[in-house]
Amino acid sequence: MASMVNTIDTERFEVDLMVVNPTGVFMKLIPQAVNLITTERNAIFLSSFPANMPTLLKKGYLKLFVLRFFSALFMKIDKGIAGWILSRGMEPIQKQYDLAVDFNGQQQLCYLVDKIMATKKITFFHNDYKKWDFYYTMDKKYFPKVDKIFTVSTECVNSLIDCFPQEANKVALFENISNEKVIKQLAKAHLPDLYENAIITIGHLTERKGTTLALEAATILKNRGVDYKWYFLGYNTKERDYEKIIQQRGLQDHTELLGIKANPYPYLKAALIVVHPSKFEGKSIALDEAKILAKPVVVTNFSTVKDQFENGVNATICEMDAEALANAIEDLLTNKAKRDKYETALKTVSFDTSSEINKLYQLIV
Repeated sequence: MASMVNTIDTERFEVDLMVVNPTGVFMKLIPQAVNLITTERNAIFLSSFPANMPTLLKKGYLKLFVLRFFSALFMKIDKGIAGWILSRGMEPIQKQYDLAVDFNGQQQLCYLVDKIMATKKITFFHNDYKKWDFYYTMDKKYFPKVDKIFTVSTECVNSLIDCFPQEANKVALFENISNEKVIKQLAKAHLPDLYENAIITIGHLTERKGTTLALEAATILKNRGVDYKWYFLGYNTKERDYEKIIQQRGLQDHTELLGIKANPYPYLKAALIVVHPSKFEGKSIALDEAKILAKPVVVTNFSTVKDQFENGVNATICEMDAEALANAIEDLLTNKAKRDKYETALKTVSFDTSSEINKLYQLIV
């Protein structure tokens, strides 16, 4: 999203950006020309449950308190209905737009359709729908009400069409925007002090992104005596106590959790190889960025991976188990000829996708 708003021509278009909770390292990436819309009401209502509940009561938001309670209840039953309930509590914007964009689906899709006034409305879906169909109850009702459904890879396009054949004429590819020039410039910002045989993984620490799988592979590599240090760059969701797992497995000297970095590119550039152990993806922007910086990659064989890589040509694609992941990592760490081959293959192709923004412009009449 930050890449998208930085690509929009703000001299041609007036841009409003609604941010529910205007905090975090990425806020500084929003251009000054973009009008930021935030409200205290939305920020409290959509902040972490149940920690937000006492604040809702203290502020007198009794209706929002009830809605938040029932949305949390329905998350256990039907996430689509839970998202619809959340959208009922979100404050509308009293303004008419030429184009309104929901960037993440779920409750945002319901909000876009029911509470935003716009000539054209489009929604984004960032995953393989067959692997991420939790909001189907509402998607089947709300997809017919938008003008376009964008998704991030050819595999994801096909998956959406299979699940919603009646909306096939609306589904289209919109690749994650990666500005090659900007990324290469940001990568030069500083030189981080990483271990010589540095592995880097960028993404939330979560089961979905394969963090436990990665730590299992790290243990195998340590037990084999492989020389490496593995850096994890991203938000620690606390889905599992990964710090405790690291201690239990004796990985303190072989792993480091770096947290979120507003500019991850110097770390990406400094690493020897990139490992992406995800269980499923729509199309990973972290991998697009690795390709732009021509980094050798080991990636698991999730359903959409072949939209980005060809095994043995520009990356190593391995099966989704710890032994296979460890084998692929050890091979790439110790095989300079293979690393050079991948780097050369990636350097011969441009991965700049800034022109994707034209797909938005074409919808504005």
